[in-house]
Amino acid sequence: MSRVHYPGSRVEVKAEAGGALEPFECDDAEVWIEGRSILISYFDGEGMVVLDGGPGEGPGWILFARSRPWRAFLNPMSEAPGHFVGEIDELGEVATWRLCLGEPDER
Repeated sequence: MSRVHYPGSRVEVKAEAGGALEPFECDDAEVWIEGRSILISYFDGEGMVVLDGGPGEGPGWILFARSRPWRAFLNPMSEAPGHFVGEIDELGEVATWRLCLGEPDER
């Protein structure tokens, strides 16, 4: 099984301003998918964010941040291939987040 790299992916966090999770957008996230495993990395206002995970319930993923108290869920959007939506949770504060895969790096 090979690992596929998706540079230039987009991450959006839709949260209430002033909460533990701030609204955020990043259009140069890095995503690696291998089988049912996923790794997402990007920079936000507090530094680097790295989430990794594996199969959740159904076709999606459950992810955990390596350096923050975050847990997240992502599920594919059937009407938009390469787009995922879910929730991200920081110590009980939940926000909606989206991931849109960039073009795969064919190297």
